[in-house]
Amino acid sequence: MRARPANAVLASFLFAATANAAQYYVATDGSDFSSGLWPASPFKTIQKAMNTAGPGDTVNIRGGVYREQVEVVRGGGEAGKPLTVKNYAGEFVVLKGSDVVTGWTHHAGNIWKRTNWRINSQQVFVDFDDANPTAGPKPLQQIGMPSAYYTSTWEYNSPVGAGLGDMMPGSFYYDPADATLYVWLADGSDPNKHVMEASVRRRIFFMGRPWITLDGLRFRHSNLSAFAQQGAAVELSSNSVATRCDIQFTDFAGISLGYLQTNAQVLLSNISNNGSTGVNAVAASKFRIAGNTIKANNYRNFNPLWHAGGVKGVTDAWGNVEFNVVAYNRGSGIWFDYTDSGQPIVIRFNYVHDNGPKDSGIFMEVAKNALIHNNVISNNTRRGVYVAASSGVRVLNNTIAGTAGHAGIEVGGMPRTGASLTNNQILNNIISHGSTLHDLLITPSNGTTIAGNTSNHNLIWRPGAAIRLWSGNSYSNLPSWSQATGHDANSVSGDPMFFPVTNPPSATNYKLRPGSPAVDTGLNLLTVYNRDYLGTWRPMFAGFDIGALELK
Repeated sequence: MRARPANAVLASFLFAATANAAQYYVATDGSDFSSGLWPASPFKTIQKAMNTAGPGDTVNIRGGVYREQVEVVRGGGEAGKPLTVKNYAGEFVVLKGSDVVTGWTHHAGNIWKRTNWRINSQQVFVDFDDANPTAGPKPLQQIGMPSAYYTSTWEYNSPVGAGLGDMMPGSFYYDPADATLYVWLADGSDPNKHVMEASVRRRIFFMGRPWITLDGLRFRHSNLSAFAQQGAAVELSSNSVATRCDIQFTDFAGISLGYLQTNAQVLLSNISNNGSTGVNAVAASKFRIAGNTIKANNYRNFNPLWHAGGVKGVTDAWGNVEFNVVAYNRGSGIWFDYTDSGQPIVIRFNYVHDNGPKDSGIFMEVAKNALIHNNVISNNTRRGVYVAASSGVRVLNNTIAGTAGHAGIEVGGMPRTGASLTNNQILNNIISHGSTLHDLLITPSNGTTIAGNTSNHNLIWRPGAAIRLWSGNSYSNLPSWSQATGHDANSVSGDPMFFPVTNPPSATNYKLRPGSPAVDTGLNLLTVYNRDYLGTWRPMFAGFDIGALELK
């Protein structure tokens, strides 16, 4: 058989790639003038691949560091044919919003400067380890307010110093008047002897088209605060997914579900150590945040009562937040604010611990129609669960332990202009081991904007002391509380008997020991054993027990 001409073979291949799903390749040593269709002829930039690929295609990124701001403004995927962007064969891929800074000159003392630096960098890193970002030196401390977009201490209420004269070891300062970036390294050394990186790009990956999947990628550094007040390094679009990604040390939020976007998902990812929040959801709908580790966000110390913490949903955002570990965030763990459209918000099976100092493990503020159930909410500061100026919030079967500050559960936040506190339910929760002013606080009814709030079938206990309940007056036992307020007629007070016995309870084990009053012994049925959320075994009768239920 006569061989086909080479150009005919190529044409046939290109037609097949167009007619079916194509595989594109990107490598740091590639060229944007290549076809991108073979590993041997990759594109150089991710942006070129995104401009080229279409529905059903896959963009394979070879290992390395890519300093780009990827903007997807054409192409994308479609229903049943998502466009996938992933790391190639398990290789280590990092997308960064920073540039390496060289050419430092000595200023005075231990302070060095980089002149003719035209960007107000919000983050400066020294010898940053992309694989283990918390293992090396911390980011340098920014001196003064972040940028002109933050003029109020309400947003950024704890600036460190104000100018060059306030610099200290381990800090940086940007002077926009003379376009100079100053650094003072922690050990006083010469920055020319280190790898210095400063954030320069507003975003790292922005989706302006739907149906895109990000898989196995790492994202580091961004510079959003120099260009706007809020936003995220990675912005999803409708029907898009970020899975198995690692997003750390961005300057504001790590990832967003997309403004006015629907059906976006963040799955099985690590979203930690970001400047303000881990995950943003602004006017996003029907989203899912599941199976993620969301830790130690708000390292830049934005006001935790403004916008900070693990997950923040605002402006009628709604969806599911489930099966996540949300911990050590400087602010609330999971916070929904002005999300009162009535669309369902579900927060379930999360392990929410050690968040604070303000405001709550889980915080519902001016929200409506939220279901908070089967979460372990432990060792948070100020409040465990706060239902503030919200209606139709159901707080069911949660274990809330070791809260410090104001309240284990609070139903309050009134008066609030235009808001109400009505028809909220607090049922089947364990509230224990707290050192708060109140274990349970329910604002008394006024018959109009505050009405219909109920609490019952809970276990409330603090070791070695009387419980603390408040609804207009303070109460130290359930009978007097129930008689005066009508709440908790069927609730109990006693040691929930976590195992092992610790005070405060263990941060990793909330299994109940046999005989716990949190188990519904009134059913007189055989005890069964199910594995709980944290992977341990605990006894449970056939009916509902109090506190977080087991996952089968």
